[in-house]
Amino acid sequence: MKSANQRIRRYLLLAGVLLLAIFPALARAQTAQENTGISFSCLVWEPLPMPEVFYLDGKDYLPLTFSLGNRSQPYPLKQATAFELYVKDTGEQSETTYNRVGRAPLVAGSRQMLLVIIPATDTGALPLRLIAVDDSLDTFPPGSFKFLNFSKEALQVKFGGQIAAIRPGEIRIVKAKIPAKGGFMPFILGDPSGNIVFETRLFGQPAGREMVFIGNAAEPEGQPKVMFLTQVIPPAPQE
Repeated sequence: MKSANQRIRRYLLLAGVLLLAIFPALARAQTAQENTGISFSCLVWEPLPMPEVFYLDGKDYLPLTFSLGNRSQPYPLKQATAFELYVKDTGEQSETTYNRVGRAPLVAGSRQMLLVIIPATDTGALPLRLIAVDDSLDTFPPGSFKFLNFSKEALQVKFGGQIAAIRPGEIRIVKAKIPAKGGFMPFILGDPSGNIVFETRLFGQPAGREMVFIGNAAEPEGQPKVMFLTQVIPPAPQE
């Protein structure tokens, strides 16, 4: 009886050791499986201070291609838990190394993201500032406008018959009533007191969606810098 109990204890101990070894592998596999299907595009407004940039996915350093002022092609993310960008370097022994130049967290719950890449201005920071934005059609569908306040000032967005306060770093989505053939609609930015600081007209169309990036003014008392990113979503194929 004593020998049987000893064998049971040995079996239980062995099973516990095996479970401890298996659990980390299961966790890694689950994380990789959860990331399957995630993709991102890049947006660069101005030339970057390095000729070639790579993103890290698992253990792979994969190249990125940019087109200034436009979304890049979509890139897959299978094992990454954050956006990490690198540049390639050659050491003294001619070995290839990669140096990190930018990092940002993924957007929680998003399967499709836009990664805005900006040369950093902070001394001591990584050379690139990365801002990840949810770019999925579920939250940002055709016919809608997304306003992103990258400036240091609180603003009021007046668009599509709506007025919305937007704090620094905040994002607002407006689903506007757009004519079937599209049309221009007034767009006004105001300060918290309601004074107009920028105005123009935006073209809306039912199949299109527009991102409006609001940055700091180039000069004191000047207008905020406003940039636009338009995308037309083709209709889903008919079955």
